[in-house]
Amino acid sequence: MSPLSTLKSLLAASTAAALLFAAPGASAQNTPGVLKVSAIPDEAPTELQRKFKPLGDYLAKATGLKVEFTPVTDYAASVEGLINKKLDMVWFGGFTFVQANVRSKGQVTPLVQRAEDEKFRSVFITTNPGIHKLEDLRGKTLSFGSESSTSGHLMPRSFLLGAKINPDTDLKRVS
Repeated sequence: MSPLSTLKSLLAASTAAALLFAAPGASAQNTPGVLKVSAIPDEAPTELQRKFKPLGDYLAKATGLKVEFTPVTDYAASVEGLINKKLDMVWFGGFTFVQANVRSKGQVTPLVQRAEDEKFRSVFITTNPGIHKLEDLRGKTLSFGSESSTSGHLMPRSFLLGAKINPDTDLKRVS
């Protein structure tokens, strides 16, 4: 299977992915009465905590449980935390959902998806005045986000491959 076909398969699987996921029947180990919620670390932990507060308050009221936001160190930790039942719910991107769903053998349940996540765009930004289109990136250095990031890695890579640019062979360096 070509890299583009692999990416298309992953994208098709992640298109229906939600942003908040739960492992059915899971209760974070050793914390009865507590709902542990986390998110992929795409922002500073303090900002994630601030954004989580309204959801945490809602969940506490709706469930009668104490709700705790548990920050994680990286994308993989959010996946592992959910499938190993150290977390009860996690905010994922499309690709981290696919990873969690595969690792859990289909035991991760998507709960909600934002309307804007049904369509995806990537914006490539440069200060080089000689770059006007994707083809102009050939032979240049490009920086991706985390390999587990839908928006920072998977989608930009997919758009490059769709434009017949293989980041691994057509760019001078990928960081």
